[in-house]
Amino acid sequence: MDKDSQNYYDVLNVRRDCSGKEIRSAFLELSKKYHPDVSVKSNPKDAEKFVRIYEAYETLSKPKLRKEYDNLLIQGLRSNERRIVENTPNSAVHGSWEVRPDVDAHPGPYYGVKGWSRISNSKIALALFILGIIGGLSGFASVKRSHNYQKTRIDEVSAKANEHHEKIRSDARKYGKEEQVERVAKRIFKRIDS
Repeated sequence: MDKDSQNYYDVLNVRRDCSGKEIRSAFLELSKKYHPDVSVKSNPKDAEKFVRIYEAYETLSKPKLRKEYDNLLIQGLRSNERRIVENTPNSAVHGSWEVRPDVDAHPGPYYGVKGWSRISNSKIALALFILGIIGGLSGFASVKRSHNYQKTRIDEVSAKANEHHEKIRSDARKYGKEEQVERVAKRIFKRIDS
């Protein structure tokens, strides 16, 4: 079928009585095939097809526009198809999609930064995966180091406590019970007098 003889239903390859869900499914399927960003080597004909597919979706996905379009089809007025799409509420955002043959599909630097080119999603995912592994390993190392530091501090405190307890035990053996009771009594009376 010639581009001019196709209506929007033919473009999306759906029946005229199809549901909105079927229109969306058809649009998604066709856009995956013809979208300019899908393949590295974009074909200008595919870009033109995608523009036509997008126009069809923009018109048929909105009930009010679809009804107006169906009325135009009944009347046989095909020249108004583009007018319907351009009058959509999103026209300020999308504007009229024109395919210009002189436009390079790969304009060069990405985001205008000299020397930067587009990076595929798989490379970005791989870089994020590697960064995640590095972050996980550094986190593991810092937790382990912190654990070892705390263990060393606890061991030092335990050693001091053991030393103190050993001194008390040796004093108890050296002075006996009576001497220890006498020393405790002196400490108690000393605190009471102060």
